[in-house]
Amino acid sequence: MNKRFYYFGLLMTVIVLALSSCVKDDTDLDEVIKQYQVQPVEIELDFSALAEAADVPVTDEDDIAYNDYVENTDWNRVINITFNGETATVDGSVPGLAIQRNGAHLTITNIVGPIKFVVSGTTANGSLKFYGDKRFQLLLNGADIANPKGAAINNQGGKSMYIVLAEGSNNHLVDGADYIMVDDEDQKAALFSEGQIIFSGKGSLTVNAVGRGGIRSDDYIRVRPGVKIHVNSTALDGLRANDGITLDGGVINVETSGAGAKGVRSGGPLTINGGRLTAITHGNTRIEVEDVTDTTSCAALYCDTLMTVNRGVIRLKATGDGGKGVNAKQNVVICGGSLEAVATGTAEDKKPKGVKIDGNFSISAGYFYAYSKRSDPMEVLGTTDVAAGYKTLDHGPKLLIIAY
Repeated sequence: MNKRFYYFGLLMTVIVLALSSCVKDDTDLDEVIKQYQVQPVEIELDFSALAEAADVPVTDEDDIAYNDYVENTDWNRVINITFNGETATVDGSVPGLAIQRNGAHLTITNIVGPIKFVVSGTTANGSLKFYGDKRFQLLLNGADIANPKGAAINNQGGKSMYIVLAEGSNNHLVDGADYIMVDDEDQKAALFSEGQIIFSGKGSLTVNAVGRGGIRSDDYIRVRPGVKIHVNSTALDGLRANDGITLDGGVINVETSGAGAKGVRSGGPLTINGGRLTAITHGNTRIEVEDVTDTTSCAALYCDTLMTVNRGVIRLKATGDGGKGVNAKQNVVICGGSLEAVATGTAEDKKPKGVKIDGNFSISAGYFYAYSKRSDPMEVLGTTDVAAGYKTLDHGPKLLIIAY
């Protein structure tokens, strides 16, 4: 039988390393709200500048992260792509590289090795599609690409796609409401890759998704310091990777409004080492038509495996029915940084939670804040370990704060 550990039932006289409670929610939620008037912190998208330490590339070839640094590859083969409305020009040539053009829709087959593509210009009816299991770099330097019938950028290769945002550049990707699918090919987001996606540079990228997700990798995603990313998805998840997400820095803003959508979703380990992430979901619980009991609620941050916060600022909010600030299916470990999670939605189909963890929770440093307007601020089905040395431990039926 599952056990629920609720922070709001903690007694200050018995604070130990394991905190637990089994207090049931009041069924009259409106009366509870009136009784415990707690105003949550304001969480809004934040595009302000962020001071970050220098991003130093890994140079040890034996380091597991070595290949995640675009600087460690010799990019001596360069192709320039410039979009201009219904057309696109291509400058440069590489033996063995094939580029097919259909108006401003380019299909690129790379079987020859690392190639750097410098992309700029604007199109309201174009796209970039890549084939070939060779890693490549996309240097976006003022690229504005909209594809009414699918993904703006679609990497069908299984190797790394390095997306470098040119310093000071503003780049924009938009998908379409109705995707034209190709047999045996995935196309899950406005920016999609079968392989890894590694973001770097000192420019900005805005992704507006109306048909599917915003940014998605069927492998993993890494975001390095200096990057500015804004994702707005009205359909599916904002930022998603099947095999894990590592946030080393940058300013990331994600907003979703689809039913059951996740702001940030990691199928593998989620590790936050720095930067500032703000994720807000507005959608309600999604109920499957075929089986009304198969429901899924929104979550600003969703992780299927281990979630670790070492540094950084994480601000999360879910406003729809049953929404969660954090929904973690396994363990959550906080070693530093700041995490704030707020749930303000109703509890008709699912119970909203500031933080919901199916595994264990431990915190040893940093700042932690959880709030839920109509339910418990935090629910942990495993064990809860709060290391000694905290300066603040404040809890109530709607709010939990732990600060070191």
